[in-house]
Amino acid sequence: MTGLHRAACMALLATGVAATHAFAQDPLALTISPGKATMLVGEMHTFRAVGKDGRMRHNVRWGLSPEQAASLTVNGDEATVEAKEVSSSVLLTAYAEGDSATAAVEIRSGDTLPIGTAKWSVSEMPGCKDEKIIPAVPSAGGPDIYVREACPQGEFVRAITDDGRELWRRQISGPGATMPAAPAAKAETTTAAHLNLRGTSVCDAVVLGMTKNDVSKLIDGRELRLEEKQRQRDNWALEEEGFRCSISFDGKTATVVKKKKTIVTDY
Repeated sequence: MTGLHRAACMALLATGVAATHAFAQDPLALTISPGKATMLVGEMHTFRAVGKDGRMRHNVRWGLSPEQAASLTVNGDEATVEAKEVSSSVLLTAYAEGDSATAAVEIRSGDTLPIGTAKWSVSEMPGCKDEKIIPAVPSAGGPDIYVREACPQGEFVRAITDDGRELWRRQISGPGATMPAAPAAKAETTTAAHLNLRGTSVCDAVVLGMTKNDVSKLIDGRELRLEEKQRQRDNWALEEEGFRCSISFDGKTATVVKKKKTIVTDY
């Protein structure tokens, strides 16, 4: 895990320890991720506005105050802030279809931030508490960490990039769960101890060096279809809702040497 990942995890964990929750609340209609950021003069950071499902909201209008402290560039539905001068209270605001949300930005001077400074943090969902942070299996355009939150209505998993932008969130237990938890026994049978069996695609759980047998168990555990004739080949093609995954094996060692995830649709 990189230093940035560690700083992000520290920030998320600190948020969870500091908060107390008593009642279930509905997810906010609009939030900015990250919700807080610490920057040096001259640095840039990109933010996105997300809805209740953690996915990016569209047709967003952005505002920044005070305007002299930083500049704001909008690219599609995301906003990039460039720090111009020292300020402890820059406020980034997003507006979308009658909803609004804010993020706090602190701008400091110097060449580096002090050791232990959180570069960004993501606010917990209302009424929830951070339970676990899991490094994600690297994939193009995918998350860098998963955050599991315990809420009165059940458990949620949130997918977040290494700069604090939320990609999606899923309820994995309790009423309304959309992603069943994988049995622990199946996780123990694989050679990679850090597999993320709750990722959005089987590609998120496959790692280089994994054997055909391990991948077969993973596929069977997700109840995906792969004919026996294809299992004998060195190139496997899998389809899940919203994703396609191609996996290539070394012909001699029968271990994974390449994988590719393709997003089919935003569901």
